[in-house]
Amino acid sequence: MFFFLIAVAVIANVFYHVASKSIPAEQNAFMGLVVNYATALIASAILLFFTPHEKILAEASKTNWACILMGLSITGVEAAFVMIYRAGGELSTASLIVNILIALAMLFVGGIFYREQITLQKIFGVMLCIAGVVLLSRN
Repeated sequence: MFFFLIAVAVIANVFYHVASKSIPAEQNAFMGLVVNYATALIASAILLFFTPHEKILAEASKTNWACILMGLSITGVEAAFVMIYRAGGELSTASLIVNILIALAMLFVGGIFYREQITLQKIFGVMLCIAGVVLLSRN
């Protein structure tokens, strides 16, 4: 199941970036996001009914700050990628660079806030990631 979910995440991300790059430049980026979120709302509401859940209000009452932060974060991610692509970012490298930098940041977040171990192997991986960002950023 783990690898199936990894595959779903990869495929969904590929479609996500192709769609982000394909939003018409003449459309206000935030109108595009309104349509994105309306679609996501409808899809999520439908999927909710195909998964085990309590009554809607009981499920909603379990919401905490993390759901709000995630919604704001998703807005930032989506707006940033639309703008990156509109500024000439390449589909083949923009996502890769951003995801490498996210992985680097998450290594430190995991170590500092979640007490995850930062090993010599991970530090070597960080150095390789930084080298990769440098190589990918050169024209």
